[in-house]
Amino acid sequence: MKIFQKTAAVAAIALSLSAAAFAQSPSVDELYPHNFVTVQGGAQATFTNYKFTDLITPQFAVSVGRYFTPQFGVRLHAQGYEAKGGFDNLANNPAYKFKSITGNLDLLLNMSNIIFPHRTKHNWDWVLLAGFGINHSWDFGEYEDIIGAGYKGNIAAYNNRLYYDKRRGTYNGRLGTQLQYNLGRSFALSLEADANCKNDMFNLKVNECVDWQVAAFLGITYKFGMKKKPVPVPVVEEPVAEPVAPVEPAKPVVVEKKEDPKPVVVKEEPLNETFYYEIRLTDPQPQDLLEKISAWCKKYPGKTITISGYADKGTGNARVNARYAAQRADKVAKWLQKNGIAADRMTVESFGDKVQPFSENDRNRCVIVVGK
Repeated sequence: MKIFQKTAAVAAIALSLSAAAFAQSPSVDELYPHNFVTVQGGAQATFTNYKFTDLITPQFAVSVGRYFTPQFGVRLHAQGYEAKGGFDNLANNPAYKFKSITGNLDLLLNMSNIIFPHRTKHNWDWVLLAGFGINHSWDFGEYEDIIGAGYKGNIAAYNNRLYYDKRRGTYNGRLGTQLQYNLGRSFALSLEADANCKNDMFNLKVNECVDWQVAAFLGITYKFGMKKKPVPVPVVEEPVAEPVAPVEPAKPVVVEKKEDPKPVVVKEEPLNETFYYEIRLTDPQPQDLLEKISAWCKKYPGKTITISGYADKGTGNARVNARYAAQRADKVAKWLQKNGIAADRMTVESFGDKVQPFSENDRNRCVIVVGK
């Protein structure tokens, strides 16, 4: 009991820390595919013709596996330690302990990603599992003591339903479910419940029906082999070279009457700049592009600018994308206001993912600033 209390306390501390440290969970692209290793501790109860509350034993488990897609994975799972059996027709209803280990190959279905394939938060995962494997049992000293001392005259009452020889390997079928809380990219806590169908000879006792065991585990998972986090690469637009006019041959110098000089007309510089963003980011980068827009506004105080926010249609959903697009445009406008550009010179608008200014999906996470 103390072990379970300590485990629960550690889990509570980990949940509270992760809530602050990982407020925004990674995207699906960052998490899958990946490999994992899980260590678990818990208990199991055997359901047979004997009183099941007297057949509860501690269990430990370890598994290794891989998620090939966000929806599908497999694992090799080994659990064991102690198991119990009992005689309900003998005097005092004696029970006996023995050692047991079960190895299973389990299929994993992540129902959270199946039901919500476009979710943006991945703190929780609900998994269904099913598998098949084998059991191995040993150390039947207590069983042999019951059979060999004091109960020999009562064995006939079992009507030859006792089974005992050197064979120990039996089959195991499993159905279960798992609730997993992700502590960022690499670690997760899990609560798992399994129903295991045991061969009738599992506990050396033949009752002409299979035995069932229900197990519950609390575990911690380490995930590895995931894609590396993408490093943002600033997009630099190359300047377009203007065509060079052909050089004409020199003309004869003609002395003309001098006229009053005409006023010099300064050619206006156009403004059309674009900020690009990684998934779920809203802060404008790079800094020198913000300063360039601010300098243009100060150079042409009579001009106005339009700030348009966008989101890519390939990730998230319309509601989330509308929020990100509006935040991106608003942050550009607020930065310019803090640097001396009046708010009435700006028109701030947001299109979400309804308008895609670029053919490449990832470039549509952007803010476009145009001067007029």
